[in-house]
Amino acid sequence: MSIETQSGVAPAEPATPVADQPVRHLESGELRALVDVAHDLAVSRDAEALLAVIARQGRRLLGAPVGFIATVSEEGPAITVRAADGFSADFGFEPCPAGAEPSGAAVLESSRPWSTPDIQDEAGASAGPALRALAQVEGVRAMIAVRLGQVRGSRPCRSATVLYLADRRARTFTENEHIQLVSFARLAGASMEKTRLLDVVIARLYGIEQQSARTAADLDRAQNLHLVHYELIDLAVARGDAQAFVDEAARHIGGIVQLCRADGVVVASSGGTVRRRPATGEHAAASGRKPVSLDDRTWVIPVLAGGHRLGSLVVETDALLSVPDCQELPLIGQAAAVLLRQQDGGSDALARRAVLDEMITTQRPSEGLVERSRKLGVDLDRPYVVLVLRPDGVSSYWAAAWAAGFAVRCSGLFTVHDDDLVLLLPSDTDPAVQARTIAEETGALFGRPVTVAASNSTTGPDAVAARYRQALRCLEVIIMMNFGGRGASVQELGFLPLLLAGRDGIDQFIDSVLRPVLDYDLRRRADLVRTLEAYFQAGGSPTNAAEHLHMHPNTVTRRLDRVKKLLGADWQDPSRALEIQLALRLHRLLTEL
Repeated sequence: MSIETQSGVAPAEPATPVADQPVRHLESGELRALVDVAHDLAVSRDAEALLAVIARQGRRLLGAPVGFIATVSEEGPAITVRAADGFSADFGFEPCPAGAEPSGAAVLESSRPWSTPDIQDEAGASAGPALRALAQVEGVRAMIAVRLGQVRGSRPCRSATVLYLADRRARTFTENEHIQLVSFARLAGASMEKTRLLDVVIARLYGIEQQSARTAADLDRAQNLHLVHYELIDLAVARGDAQAFVDEAARHIGGIVQLCRADGVVVASSGGTVRRRPATGEHAAASGRKPVSLDDRTWVIPVLAGGHRLGSLVVETDALLSVPDCQELPLIGQAAAVLLRQQDGGSDALARRAVLDEMITTQRPSEGLVERSRKLGVDLDRPYVVLVLRPDGVSSYWAAAWAAGFAVRCSGLFTVHDDDLVLLLPSDTDPAVQARTIAEETGALFGRPVTVAASNSTTGPDAVAARYRQALRCLEVIIMMNFGGRGASVQELGFLPLLLAGRDGIDQFIDSVLRPVLDYDLRRRADLVRTLEAYFQAGGSPTNAAEHLHMHPNTVTRRLDRVKKLLGADWQDPSRALEIQLALRLHRLLTEL
C-alpha cells in the first residue's frame, strides 16, 4: 500500500449497489443520531475541518474512544493520517510506518467495513504492520474501518479516504454497528464531495474575479495609452513645435527625450544630455518598427512614415520602464512621425491648399492655376469629384493634417473652408461610394462622426467652384435630415439640394431639367411646355391631352417626339417624369407670380 500526500483527497465516484449489504431498518434513536450527524456535516465548509467533524461524529456514533481518517493507496508507503479525534496530544499526525495493509485493500474493494476485535492478537494480524504499530502507540485494540463514499463500478479504486474507529479494549462490532457505520460513511462521503465541488466553484469564481480585475486594469491602461497618443498627436499637429512635443513626451515617460532626424541631427531635446548618445549604427538598428533597448534605461524609438524612416527618438528614463510604459514608446514614435512629416511636407500642403482655395472662389481659373495643379500631380482633364467633410468635435489642426496626407496619397487637392474640409479627388468610382468610404474611415480614425457629401463627377477646371457649391448644399441637406455621420452624393439626393438652396437653387433645378425645352419654345414658339403640362395632366395620354388643347392628336404626338429629342429617350421614366413635372410646376409658379 502507499501514502497519499496530506493534501490529497480521493475523488468521489457514482455509487453502485453493494450485493452483500444486509437489509435492515434503522431504529429511531439511530435515525436521530444520523440526523444530528447530517446537520454537523452540512454546516462544515472547509475540507480539513469537515474531516475532523467526520472523525468526531464517527466516534460518537459507535462510542469509540479513538477515531482518525487516513488516505489509503495501493502504491508507496502505507497510510497517511489526515484528521484524528481522541489521539494522544503528541501524536502529531505523522505517517504510519510503511508496510502492506490488508485492511486498506479491503476497504478499497468494498463499501462494507473491515473490523477486528483485537488488533494486538492473532485475530488482528490482517491489519498489517502499519496499523498494528499505530495501535501499539495509542494502546488501542478493537478497530473498524470503512471507506468514505461508495465503490465505483466493478473495478476497485487505487486510493480512498478511510475512517478508522478504535477502542482501547477488545470488542466485537455488531452487524447493526456495521450497517450504521455504512450509512454514516455514505453521508460523510456525500458531504466531502459537496465540499470538494464547492472548493472547485470558489476557486473558479476567484479565478474569474482575478481575470476580471486584470481585464479592467488592461482596459484602463489601453484608455490611458489612447489618451496619451491623442494628446501627443494633437500637440504635433496643432503647434508643430518640436520642443513642446519632446517636453510633453518626457513628462509622460519620465526622463530625457531627444528627437533626431534620419541623418542623426538633433531637432529638439527635453533638457539635459542623454547619458549614452547612440552611435550611427545604433540609430540604423532602430530602422525597424519596434523600439531598441541600448541598456536598462536607454531606448531608441524609430520614427517612421509608412516604410520610410524619418528619424528616431532617443529616450533615457529616470527608472526602469514597466510593461505599460514600454507600450507608450511606439505611440510616441508615431506622434513624432506626424511632427516630422508635417515639417517636411509643409510647403507641399500649403501649395495644394492655396490652389484649391483659389479654384473654389474663382469662376474661371487662370491658366497659371491649372499649371500649378499639374505640378502637384492633379490633372483636371480627368474625371474628378469634390467632397466636403464636416468632422464635428475634431481638432481643426488634426483634421487638416489628415486631409493633407490623404490628398497627397490620392493625387488630389485639399483645403479648409468655413471649418469644413474640402477635397478634390480623382473620381475612379461612384461618388456615393467614395463619400461613404471616407465617412467610415475618418469616423473610425477621429473617434467622432464625420459627415461627407460628394458632388457629381465632372472634368475641367471651370466646374470646380460649381461642384463645391453643389457638394456643400448636399452636406447641408444630409445634416438637416438628421443623417449626420454618414456619406452621400448629390446624385443620391436628387433635386433636394437644389430645392432647399432658395431661389437660386430652384432656378438651377428648372434649368437643369427644362432648359432645352424652354430654349426651343423661345426660338420657335412651339408651345412644348404647355403640351407637356397637358400630357401629364391627362395621365400620359396624347389623345386626352389633344382634347384639352383643342388640337389634333397627331400634333400632340409630333410635339412629344420633339420633347424626346430635346430631353432624351428616358424622359418618361418614373424618376425623370417626376423631376419634369416638378420643374414644370415651379416654372409656372415663378412665371405667374
